[in-house]
Amino acid sequence: MIHNVIVILSGPKFILVPGNSKDSSPDMIKLFATVFLLLSVAAQNVFTYGGDEVKLKNGDRLTGKIISQDEEQIVIETEYAGKVTINAAHVEKIADETATTEGAEIAKKEGEAEEEREAEPAAKDEAKPAEPASAAIEQKPRFFGGRLFWGIVEGWDGNANIGFNYTTGNSRTSTMTTGLRAVKTAGNDKLTVYMRSLWYNNRRLAANNTTQNAVWGGLRYDRNFSERRFAFGSYDFERDRPRRLYYRSVLGGGLGHRLIRNERTELELLAGGAWNRTWQFGPNTDTPEALVGNSFKHRFNGRLRVQQTFTFFQNVADRNEFRFIFDSSVIADVTRKIGIHFTVGDRFNNDPPPNARRNDFLFTTGIRFNFGKRN
Repeated sequence: MIHNVIVILSGPKFILVPGNSKDSSPDMIKLFATVFLLLSVAAQNVFTYGGDEVKLKNGDRLTGKIISQDEEQIVIETEYAGKVTINAAHVEKIADETATTEGAEIAKKEGEAEEEREAEPAAKDEAKPAEPASAAIEQKPRFFGGRLFWGIVEGWDGNANIGFNYTTGNSRTSTMTTGLRAVKTAGNDKLTVYMRSLWYNNRRLAANNTTQNAVWGGLRYDRNFSERRFAFGSYDFERDRPRRLYYRSVLGGGLGHRLIRNERTELELLAGGAWNRTWQFGPNTDTPEALVGNSFKHRFNGRLRVQQTFTFFQNVADRNEFRFIFDSSVIADVTRKIGIHFTVGDRFNNDPPPNARRNDFLFTTGIRFNFGKRN
Protein backbone atom coordinates (compact mmCIF):
# COMPACT_ATOMS: atom_id res chain seq x y z
CA MET A 1 0.00 0.00 0.00
CA ILE A 2 1.42 3.43 -0.98
CA HIS A 3 1.10 6.38 1.36
CA ASN A 4 1.71 9.95 0.31
CA VAL A 5 3.33 12.34 2.79
CA ILE A 6 3.54 16.11 2.32
CA VAL A 7 6.20 18.00 4.30
CA ILE A 8 5.53 21.74 4.75
CA LEU A 9 8.23 24.11 6.12
CA SER A 10 6.89 27.16 7.89
CA GLY A 11 9.57 29.25 9.56
CA PRO A 12 11.27 27.18 12.25
CA LYS A 13 8.47 24.56 12.24
CA PHE A 14 7.95 21.47 10.10
CA ILE A 15 4.42 20.16 9.54
CA LEU A 16 3.83 16.63 8.24
CA VAL A 17 0.54 16.19 6.47
CA PRO A 18 -0.45 12.68 5.32
CA GLY A 19 -1.53 12.46 1.71
CA ASN A 20 -4.58 10.76 0.40
CA SER A 21 -4.73 7.27 1.71
CA LYS A 22 -7.47 4.88 2.27
CA ASP A 23 -5.98 3.49 5.47
CA SER A 24 -2.88 3.81 7.68
CA SER A 25 -1.08 1.37 9.82
CA PRO A 26 0.68 1.88 13.15
CA ASP A 27 4.07 1.40 11.46
CA MET A 28 3.40 4.27 9.13
CA ILE A 29 2.49 6.54 12.04
CA LYS A 30 5.76 5.69 13.76
CA LEU A 31 7.63 6.56 10.52
CA PHE A 32 5.93 9.92 10.38
CA ALA A 33 6.81 10.63 14.00
CA THR A 34 10.49 9.70 13.50
CA VAL A 35 10.88 11.91 10.41
CA PHE A 36 9.17 14.81 12.20
CA LEU A 37 11.50 14.52 15.20
CA LEU A 38 14.66 14.45 13.07
CA LEU A 39 13.62 17.43 11.01
CA SER A 40 12.70 19.42 14.13
CA VAL A 41 16.11 18.77 15.70
CA ALA A 42 17.88 19.80 12.50
CA ALA A 43 15.84 22.96 12.21
CA GLN A 44 16.54 23.86 15.84
CA ASN A 45 20.31 23.52 15.32
CA VAL A 46 20.22 25.60 12.18
CA PHE A 47 18.33 28.52 13.70
CA THR A 48 19.93 28.29 17.15
CA TYR A 49 23.50 28.87 15.94
CA GLY A 50 22.48 31.59 13.59
CA GLY A 51 20.61 33.74 16.13
CA ASP A 52 23.27 36.10 17.68
CA GLU A 53 26.42 37.75 16.43
CA VAL A 54 29.20 39.09 18.66
CA LYS A 55 31.60 41.59 17.08
CA LEU A 56 35.00 42.05 18.75
CA LYS A 57 37.00 45.26 18.81
CA ASN A 58 39.69 43.71 16.61
CA GLY A 59 37.11 43.09 13.85
CA ASP A 60 36.47 39.36 14.45
CA ARG A 61 32.87 38.08 14.59
CA LEU A 62 31.32 35.07 16.35
CA THR A 63 27.88 33.72 15.40
CA GLY A 64 25.82 31.48 17.66
CA LYS A 65 23.51 31.57 20.65
CA ILE A 66 24.36 33.65 23.73
CA ILE A 67 23.92 31.43 26.79
CA SER A 68 24.92 33.90 29.50
CA GLN A 69 26.05 37.50 29.68
CA ASP A 70 27.22 39.85 32.46
CA GLU A 71 29.52 42.83 32.90
CA GLU A 72 32.69 40.72 32.88
CA GLN A 73 32.14 38.01 30.25
CA ILE A 74 29.87 36.61 27.56
CA VAL A 75 29.33 32.90 26.85
CA ILE A 76 28.21 32.06 23.31
CA GLU A 77 27.55 28.57 21.91
CA THR A 78 28.71 28.16 18.32
CA GLU A 79 28.16 25.33 15.87
CA TYR A 80 31.83 24.92 15.02
CA ALA A 81 33.57 25.51 18.40
CA GLY A 82 30.97 24.78 21.04
CA LYS A 83 30.84 27.14 24.05
CA VAL A 84 33.19 30.10 23.83
CA THR A 85 33.81 32.52 26.72
CA ILE A 86 34.69 36.10 25.74
CA ASN A 87 35.97 38.93 27.95
CA ALA A 88 33.36 41.70 27.81
CA ALA A 89 36.08 44.36 27.55
CA HIS A 90 36.99 43.02 24.08
CA VAL A 91 33.43 43.13 22.71
CA GLU A 92 32.39 46.06 20.53
CA LYS A 93 28.72 45.15 20.03
CA ILE A 94 26.19 42.29 20.02
CA ALA A 95 23.58 42.00 17.24
CA ASP A 96 20.77 39.59 16.26
CA GLU A 97 21.11 38.06 12.80
CA THR A 98 18.11 37.50 10.61
CA ALA A 99 17.53 33.99 9.36
CA THR A 100 16.87 35.09 5.82
CA THR A 101 19.49 35.49 3.16
CA GLU A 102 18.40 39.06 2.58
CA GLY A 103 19.05 39.99 6.22
CA ALA A 104 22.46 38.36 6.14
CA GLU A 105 23.41 40.32 3.06
CA ILE A 106 22.31 43.59 4.65
CA ALA A 107 24.33 42.84 7.80
CA LYS A 108 27.35 41.96 5.67
CA LYS A 109 27.12 45.21 3.73
CA GLU A 110 26.76 47.22 6.92
CA GLY A 111 29.81 45.50 8.42
CA GLU A 112 31.87 46.18 5.32
CA ALA A 113 30.81 49.84 5.31
CA GLU A 114 31.72 50.17 8.98
CA GLU A 115 35.12 48.60 8.41
CA GLU A 116 35.74 51.07 5.59
CA ARG A 117 34.86 53.97 7.88
CA GLU A 118 37.21 52.63 10.54
CA ALA A 119 39.97 52.21 7.98
CA GLU A 120 39.74 55.82 6.73
CA PRO A 121 41.27 57.48 9.86
CA ALA A 122 43.99 54.84 9.96
CA ALA A 123 44.84 55.53 6.32
CA LYS A 124 45.00 59.27 7.03
CA ASP A 125 47.27 58.68 10.00
CA GLU A 126 49.57 56.54 7.88
CA ALA A 127 49.69 59.28 5.25
CA LYS A 128 50.88 61.86 7.79
CA PRO A 129 54.66 62.22 8.07
CA ALA A 130 56.08 60.79 11.26
CA GLU A 131 56.91 63.37 13.91
CA PRO A 132 60.53 63.56 14.97
CA ALA A 133 61.38 61.77 18.18
CA SER A 134 62.43 65.03 19.80
CA ALA A 135 58.91 66.42 19.35
CA ALA A 136 57.19 63.28 20.64
CA ILE A 137 59.43 62.83 23.67
CA GLU A 138 60.45 65.90 25.63
CA GLN A 139 64.07 65.55 26.61
CA LYS A 140 65.02 66.45 30.15
CA PRO A 141 67.57 69.28 30.39
CA ARG A 142 71.01 68.39 31.70
CA PHE A 143 74.19 70.25 32.52
CA PHE A 144 76.62 68.32 30.36
CA GLY A 145 76.57 65.68 27.65
CA GLY A 146 75.47 67.78 24.67
CA ARG A 147 76.84 67.78 21.16
CA LEU A 148 79.03 70.93 21.31
CA PHE A 149 82.03 70.64 23.67
CA TRP A 150 80.18 68.01 25.76
CA GLY A 151 77.36 70.50 26.40
CA ILE A 152 79.53 72.96 28.32
CA VAL A 153 78.60 75.91 26.07
CA GLU A 154 74.95 74.92 25.49
CA GLY A 155 71.82 75.95 27.38
CA TRP A 156 72.98 79.26 28.86
CA ASP A 157 70.77 82.33 29.37
CA GLY A 158 72.12 85.72 30.32
CA ASN A 159 73.66 88.96 29.13
CA ALA A 160 76.94 90.74 28.47
CA ASN A 161 77.57 94.48 28.62
CA ILE A 162 80.28 96.93 27.69
CA GLY A 163 80.84 100.64 28.25
CA PHE A 164 83.63 102.91 27.05
CA ASN A 165 84.53 106.54 27.70
CA TYR A 166 87.29 108.55 26.06
CA THR A 167 88.23 112.19 26.59
CA THR A 168 91.00 114.44 25.23
CA GLY A 169 92.02 118.07 25.59
CA ASN A 170 91.98 119.46 29.09
CA SER A 171 91.07 116.01 30.32
CA ARG A 172 92.75 113.01 28.78
CA THR A 173 91.24 109.89 30.26
CA SER A 174 90.01 106.50 29.07
CA THR A 175 87.55 104.28 30.89
CA MET A 176 86.19 100.89 29.94
CA THR A 177 83.79 98.65 31.85
CA THR A 178 82.61 95.14 30.98
CA GLY A 179 80.23 92.67 32.57
CA LEU A 180 78.91 89.16 32.07
CA ARG A 181 76.19 87.14 33.77
CA ALA A 182 75.05 83.71 32.57
CA VAL A 183 72.72 81.12 34.09
CA LYS A 184 72.30 77.46 33.21
CA THR A 185 69.40 75.51 34.71
CA ALA A 186 68.74 71.76 34.50
CA GLY A 187 66.11 70.15 36.73
CA ASN A 188 67.04 70.86 40.37
CA ASP A 189 70.47 72.26 39.45
CA LYS A 190 71.41 75.84 38.65
CA LEU A 191 74.80 77.31 37.77
CA THR A 192 75.44 81.06 37.68
CA VAL A 193 78.63 82.63 36.28
CA TYR A 194 79.35 86.35 36.67
CA MET A 195 82.23 88.77 36.05
CA ARG A 196 82.84 92.55 36.01
CA SER A 197 85.88 94.63 35.14
CA LEU A 198 86.94 98.27 35.32
CA TRP A 199 89.89 99.87 33.57
CA TYR A 200 90.79 103.54 34.00
CA ASN A 201 93.76 105.42 32.56
CA ASN A 202 94.79 109.07 32.96
CA ARG A 203 97.03 110.13 30.08
CA ARG A 204 97.77 113.63 31.47
CA LEU A 205 99.98 112.17 34.16
CA ALA A 206 103.65 112.05 33.33
CA ALA A 207 103.79 108.32 33.82
CA ASN A 208 100.59 107.76 31.79
CA ASN A 209 99.19 106.13 34.90
CA THR A 210 96.57 103.36 35.02
CA THR A 211 94.87 104.01 38.31
CA GLN A 212 92.26 101.27 38.12
CA ASN A 213 92.48 97.82 36.60
CA ALA A 214 90.11 95.67 38.60
CA VAL A 215 88.40 92.38 37.84
CA TRP A 216 85.70 90.74 39.99
CA GLY A 217 84.08 87.45 39.17
CA GLY A 218 82.96 84.04 40.30
CA LEU A 219 80.37 81.33 40.07
CA ARG A 220 77.62 79.84 42.23
CA TYR A 221 76.05 76.40 42.06
CA ASP A 222 72.58 75.80 43.56
CA ARG A 223 70.95 72.45 44.31
CA ASN A 224 67.24 72.56 45.12
CA PHE A 225 65.88 70.50 48.02
CA SER A 226 62.35 71.82 47.52
CA GLU A 227 60.61 74.63 45.72
CA ARG A 228 61.81 77.12 48.37
CA ARG A 229 65.00 75.69 49.93
CA PHE A 230 68.37 74.99 48.33
CA ALA A 231 72.06 74.51 49.11
CA PHE A 232 74.78 76.46 47.34
CA GLY A 233 78.50 76.44 46.77
CA SER A 234 80.40 79.47 45.47
CA TYR A 235 83.80 80.65 44.34
CA ASP A 236 84.72 84.36 44.02
CA PHE A 237 87.91 86.08 42.97
CA GLU A 238 89.15 89.65 42.82
CA ARG A 239 92.24 91.33 41.37
CA ASP A 240 93.34 94.98 41.30
CA ARG A 241 97.07 95.42 40.69
CA PRO A 242 97.18 99.25 40.92
CA ARG A 243 95.67 98.86 44.41
CA ARG A 244 98.26 96.13 45.10
CA LEU A 245 95.65 93.45 45.56
CA TYR A 246 97.30 90.71 43.54
CA TYR A 247 94.62 88.10 43.97
CA ARG A 248 91.80 87.23 46.39
CA SER A 249 90.24 83.76 46.32
CA VAL A 250 87.08 83.03 48.32
CA LEU A 251 85.56 79.55 48.50
CA GLY A 252 82.15 79.39 50.20
CA GLY A 253 78.94 77.48 50.69
CA GLY A 254 75.74 77.37 52.69
CA LEU A 255 71.95 77.24 52.54
CA GLY A 256 69.42 79.46 50.82
CA HIS A 257 65.70 80.20 51.04
CA ARG A 258 63.48 81.69 48.33
CA LEU A 259 61.34 84.10 50.28
CA ILE A 260 59.46 85.32 47.18
CA ARG A 261 59.18 83.54 43.87
CA ASN A 262 56.64 84.38 41.16
CA GLU A 263 56.57 85.46 37.54
CA ARG A 264 57.69 89.04 38.32
CA THR A 265 59.67 88.91 41.56
CA GLU A 266 62.28 86.63 43.10
CA LEU A 267 63.98 87.20 46.47
CA GLU A 268 66.58 84.77 47.88
CA LEU A 269 68.26 84.84 51.29
CA LEU A 270 71.67 83.21 51.81
CA ALA A 271 73.70 82.16 54.87
CA GLY A 272 76.89 80.13 55.14
CA GLY A 273 80.65 80.26 55.51
CA ALA A 274 83.73 80.96 53.38
CA TRP A 275 87.50 80.76 53.35
CA ASN A 276 89.33 83.88 52.17
CA ARG A 277 92.85 83.55 50.82
CA THR A 278 94.43 86.92 49.85
CA TRP A 279 97.71 87.65 48.09
CA GLN A 280 98.53 91.35 48.49
CA PHE A 281 101.26 93.91 49.14
CA GLY A 282 102.49 92.96 52.56
CA PRO A 283 101.68 89.72 54.36
CA ASN A 284 99.28 87.31 52.72
CA THR A 285 96.23 86.33 54.77
CA ASP A 286 94.00 83.31 55.32
CA THR A 287 90.68 84.22 56.89
CA PRO A 288 87.65 82.12 57.86
CA GLU A 289 84.50 84.12 57.23
CA ALA A 290 80.78 83.88 57.89
CA LEU A 291 78.59 85.15 55.08
CA VAL A 292 75.02 86.37 54.69
CA GLY A 293 73.43 87.92 51.66
CA ASN A 294 70.51 88.23 49.31
CA SER A 295 69.64 88.18 45.62
CA PHE A 296 66.71 90.18 44.26
CA LYS A 297 65.06 90.39 40.82
CA HIS A 298 61.95 92.22 39.71
CA ARG A 299 60.42 92.74 36.27
CA PHE A 300 58.22 95.82 35.92
CA ASN A 301 57.10 94.93 32.38
CA GLY A 302 58.40 93.21 29.28
CA ARG A 303 61.24 95.73 28.82
CA LEU A 304 62.16 97.15 32.23
CA ARG A 305 63.60 95.16 35.13
CA VAL A 306 65.94 95.53 38.10
CA GLN A 307 68.31 93.10 39.81
CA GLN A 308 70.45 93.38 42.93
CA THR A 309 72.92 91.27 44.93
CA PHE A 310 74.49 91.85 48.35
CA THR A 311 76.97 89.69 50.30
CA PHE A 312 78.43 90.50 53.71
CA PHE A 313 81.58 88.71 54.95
CA GLN A 314 82.52 88.74 58.65
CA ASN A 315 85.95 87.61 59.77
CA VAL A 316 85.27 84.85 62.32
CA ALA A 317 88.68 85.24 63.97
CA ASP A 318 88.45 89.05 64.31
CA ARG A 319 85.04 90.69 64.63
CA ASN A 320 86.52 94.11 63.72
CA GLU A 321 87.31 92.93 60.19
CA PHE A 322 84.51 92.70 57.65
CA ARG A 323 83.76 93.51 54.04
CA PHE A 324 80.79 93.51 51.68
CA ILE A 325 79.99 93.47 47.97
CA PHE A 326 76.95 95.27 46.56
CA ASP A 327 75.69 95.44 42.95
CA SER A 328 72.45 96.80 41.57
CA SER A 329 71.38 97.25 37.93
CA VAL A 330 68.42 98.72 36.10
CA ILE A 331 68.00 97.21 32.63
CA ALA A 332 65.88 98.63 29.83
CA ASP A 333 65.56 96.40 26.74
CA VAL A 334 65.38 98.29 23.45
CA THR A 335 64.86 95.06 21.52
CA ARG A 336 64.73 91.43 22.53
CA LYS A 337 68.52 91.11 22.22
CA ILE A 338 69.82 94.64 22.90
CA GLY A 339 69.28 97.00 25.83
CA ILE A 340 70.94 99.58 28.04
CA HIS A 341 71.88 99.29 31.69
CA PHE A 342 72.64 101.53 34.66
CA THR A 343 74.74 99.77 37.30
CA VAL A 344 75.89 100.79 40.75
CA GLY A 345 78.59 98.78 42.53
CA ASP A 346 80.31 99.11 45.88
CA ARG A 347 83.27 97.15 47.28
CA PHE A 348 84.01 97.85 50.95
CA ASN A 349 86.82 96.41 53.07
CA ASN A 350 87.51 97.90 56.49
CA ASP A 351 91.01 96.36 56.52
CA PRO A 352 92.40 97.08 53.04
CA PRO A 353 95.96 96.49 51.86
CA PRO A 354 98.50 99.20 52.65
CA ASN A 355 98.14 102.46 50.66
CA ALA A 356 94.59 101.50 49.54
CA ARG A 357 91.26 103.03 50.41
CA ARG A 358 88.57 101.03 52.16
CA ASN A 359 85.75 101.73 49.69
CA ASP A 360 85.44 101.50 45.91
CA PHE A 361 82.23 102.95 44.41
CA LEU A 362 81.40 102.31 40.77
CA PHE A 363 78.66 103.67 38.50
CA THR A 364 78.55 102.44 34.91
CA THR A 365 76.22 102.55 31.96
CA GLY A 366 76.43 101.00 28.53
CA ILE A 367 74.97 98.63 25.99
CA ARG A 368 73.72 95.25 27.09
CA PHE A 369 73.46 92.15 24.85
CA ASN A 370 71.06 89.38 25.83
CA PHE A 371 71.49 85.76 24.80
CA GLY A 372 69.73 82.45 25.37
CA LYS A 373 66.16 81.18 24.93
CA ARG A 374 64.70 83.28 27.75
CA ASN A 375 65.76 86.57 26.15
